Amino acid sequence: MTALPSFPQSWRRLVLLLPVVIVTIALITGYFNESFRPRLPKVSFSDPANSSPFHNECKNDNQTSHLESLPGIIQALWAPLVFPITGPTFTTLDGTEKHLPPADQLIHTQTLGKRICILDVDTRPLANPGSVFASELPTWDNLRPPSAGFLSHYLYALIHGYTYKFVRAPKYADRAPHWTKIIFTRELLKEFDIVVMLDYDAMFPSPELPIEWLLNYWKIDKQVMVAMAEDPDADNNKDIRGNLNLNTGFIIAQAGENTQRLFKDWAECPEETRYKGCAEWKDKIFHEQTGFSSYVRYDFLDGYSIDTHPQYIRQLPCMEANGIPLKKDAGCGGQLVRHYWGDKGATKNEFKEGVMDALTPLLLKSAFGDTNIVRDMREKTLKGAQVLDGPNAAPVED
Repeated sequence: MTALPSFPQSWRRLVLLLPVVIVTIALITGYFNESFRPRLPKVSFSDPANSSPFHNECKNDNQTSHLESLPGIIQALWAPLVFPITGPTFTTLDGTEKHLPPADQLIHTQTLGKRICILDVDTRPLANPGSVFASELPTWDNLRPPSAGFLSHYLYALIHGYTYKFVRAPKYADRAPHWTKIIFTRELLKEFDIVVMLDYDAMFPSPELPIEWLLNYWKIDKQVMVAMAEDPDADNNKDIRGNLNLNTGFIIAQAGENTQRLFKDWAECPEETRYKGCAEWKDKIFHEQTGFSSYVRYDFLDGYSIDTHPQYIRQLPCMEANGIPLKKDAGCGGQLVRHYWGDKGATKNEFKEGVMDALTPLLLKSAFGDTNIVRDMREKTLKGAQVLDGPNAAPVED
């Protein structure tokens, strides 16, 4: 990814002051009309059952401080930018056009809203300065890369009206922490129709693009239990049968009995009750990824080859749902979903770019496209301390 220019300190803090920008646009310029602005409920940040330094900062002396709902404001701000679920053609940041199937073959035409859950799972304390559970609220300057990734997922959920969940997971006693996302994805599938689980370094480069559009584009219908991207084509990314691994940093999972069975078998894979040899991957890289790719997925091929199987497990192209633009030559350009496994520290810049790429045109249109703000005086003539109507206009008397 091209390095970003160095902005002045005040500009770099704009993202941190996002609520101020939003409120200014929405409530002062009148850019948003009442026809699509959601009702903004009142929420209290003073939850006595969940006290933290963050909550304390938001209380007044009477502990009755209320703020207008940030989720509602964010959704209203992004409403003009959200790409239609049935939009026939989407152009990615690298200029590639992606086309939906014909209209009569689309799976989704309406938003699924809160029935979709964007999920983060992490076993780390995340309490160091700049982390999401730090004792002091992070600033943009000290925000750590994992925090930027988590925030981008939360923002994406807010934009589209999805549910967002963050699971602070316990660790297994007998295996690497990577395995925890499997069991908690399974648990959340008991509550939601679709769970989209992301590692912190997996991000949506075009946050205006909804999940439902991706489901239509990748033809993920009700038969598909899970969808994951292929890994880059390299020997160290192949399973024990010589086929490319599926990368578990971005998982789309759909609720159902068979999906529950799949995730149960997957979580139990290292116990070798069903898959002999899987215990090797308890702590060995690539952990749960190899467990799925080498064992679990073959239970669901139903007589098809891994390349022609039409249902149950959808293999997404690495170019579209894995990697980053710098890896484009290797076939993994992250056109629709980026995964920074080779540059995890870049998540902060990715988050900044995603927010500012969206806000910049809105700010420009709101300010410089408004004739109540911009006064076009270019046809006037200046003479001394006077502004004349034209080159031959007579001076206006004081």
